[in-house]
Amino acid sequence: MHTSGQNGNMNDADTQQHALFVERYVRDQNRVYRYILTLVPNRTEAEELFQQTSLTLWQLWREYDAARPFVPWACAIAHNHIRNFFRTYKGDRNIHLSDKVMDQVAAVRLASEDELEDRRAALTHCISKLDEAQRRLLERCYEASEPIAHVAEQSGMSANALYKLLGRIRRALHECINRTLDAREGSA
Repeated sequence: MHTSGQNGNMNDADTQQHALFVERYVRDQNRVYRYILTLVPNRTEAEELFQQTSLTLWQLWREYDAARPFVPWACAIAHNHIRNFFRTYKGDRNIHLSDKVMDQVAAVRLASEDELEDRRAALTHCISKLDEAQRRLLERCYEASEPIAHVAEQSGMSANALYKLLGRIRRALHECINRTLDAREGSA
């Protein structure tokens, strides 16, 4: 834990600021990681950049202004790490985004963060309403990334039939998400 002052103890203001930083970091770390994934689609590299960003956030916790939103501050730090990453490895990667384009993508991603978070929450709600077999099928095809042909064979159907079934499930989820979001807007 970081300390303040000559004696190594944090004062009450530091303790409160640190507690607020920890609360917001824990609550929003997944949002920062998803921001990084938007700009660095290679999961291994994104995880490395997230670790670097997290370390920097913890080193700079005293600089966080609790009166301002955490995610934009944290994503600005992540953005700097991403830029440095691209500059350092540009010769080794097939990256064609200029700094200007990357900044534009990052700005759009950050501007849509709240909407994306609402849609993610609605998706989780809607998936919970599916029957067990449908949830398992989604997990196998999308989370476990099992080949469609393999899942279809084990499910006793053709790959084409499985694609059609997944399409119906996705449409149902899409409609459920829209209804859920519309209901939330109507009650707000």
